[in-house]
Amino acid sequence: MGWLQYMLVAALFAWLAARQLLFVDRHAVNVLFWDQWDFYKPMFENQGWWDTFSRQHGPHREGLGLVLTRMIANASGWNSRWDAFAACLIMMAAAAMAMLLAARFGLCGRPVLLAAVPLLFTNTHQYEIYTGAVNLSYAAVPLALLMAYCLSWFALDRAWRLAAITALTFLLIFTGFGLFAGLLTPPLLMVETVQAWRAGERRHALLAATALALACAAWALFAHGYTFQPAVAGFRFPYEHPAEYVVFVARLLGHFYGMPLLSTAETVFGLAVAAVLVVICAWNGVRCVLRGVEREPRSVVLFCLSAFSILFCVNCAVGRVFTGPIAPYSSRYVALLIPAGFAILLQALVLSQRRPLFWLALAYGAFLVPATAFARPYEVWGANWYSEGRSAWKAEYLRTLDQAAADKAAHFPIYPGKLDDRLEYLREHRLNLFLPSPGP
Repeated sequence: MGWLQYMLVAALFAWLAARQLLFVDRHAVNVLFWDQWDFYKPMFENQGWWDTFSRQHGPHREGLGLVLTRMIANASGWNSRWDAFAACLIMMAAAAMAMLLAARFGLCGRPVLLAAVPLLFTNTHQYEIYTGAVNLSYAAVPLALLMAYCLSWFALDRAWRLAAITALTFLLIFTGFGLFAGLLTPPLLMVETVQAWRAGERRHALLAATALALACAAWALFAHGYTFQPAVAGFRFPYEHPAEYVVFVARLLGHFYGMPLLSTAETVFGLAVAAVLVVICAWNGVRCVLRGVEREPRSVVLFCLSAFSILFCVNCAVGRVFTGPIAPYSSRYVALLIPAGFAILLQALVLSQRRPLFWLALAYGAFLVPATAFARPYEVWGANWYSEGRSAWKAEYLRTLDQAAADKAAHFPIYPGKLDDRLEYLREHRLNLFLPSPGP
């Protein structure tokens, strides 16, 4: 029966991936939207690749995601539909790596639970990362890097493990909110260095200390020229209603699982999820210290996934709590909460090695079907609003060559400021919406 379960999981993964690709094909439009006009600045100004990699947008840098975006743009004539497809495919690659990671936790012995992984990574509530201002650096690339980072902790060769962790830490620090994972590497390597030194393993200690120094150097390079940009007008900290931070986090996590918006049930459920994440983080962090970082890769991974999620939730609450009660419901936040859902799944798998608790993991996997696989009516409307608005704006602009007129006719502003120079650049070079080939 095991092979049948694997086939069913593979079929589910293929169906979810195909559904996601069809969704992108239906809603992606070849015209830059909102922040994309700013992401593309290194290309508009013909800046170098390091300027592309190190570009700061809001509180983070763009890193590998914008490098990939530029490569895709060069190959496609700046066709922004390709960005959406790339985000989708990278998310599928992240899901595949997550399944490999789950195998390290014994999931292969329970193949039916493998279905939970693609459900997490194709969460329908994250539609905005494909239909809005697509940014590979925001979620898709950081998640793929994070999954590779977690897999690296299981490498058998010590030198290769530390080298991979160091390289991926560098990429994570510079790529969107992957920087939260980059924060975790120095303390983990510091603990490993001390543990190796105390055990008399001098070569191991030297390797870990070298990796630690390189990770710190990556942070120093990141800090060079960095400026704090909250990205929202009116930012203030601390907020005058501190209890709202807790409510914000609860709603973030409740929204990930599709709970009713602004409900008491959502808040209570979100608080329970937050408490579970804190317990997972603390428990596995202590195990790393007491049992050894190198000897406890499962604990390291669980610590990293849960800590990343907690850091993102806290950061999001601090940066957005004052913007209103619906702020936690931004669709794009859902994608960066996937590590939270994955951490809970992996911890349930560890617990389910005790036979009576197997049903805990099975119940969680079953819960993910209604929680993540079905879009709510307002999400369907939101995805259509993006695609129909961009299509209408594009058609009107190509007719009038007037940004203001297109904004008014489509009832859909494409950018909050004037784009005269950038639109003229695209027209002269026949790029993006001026591509000669037909398409949305």
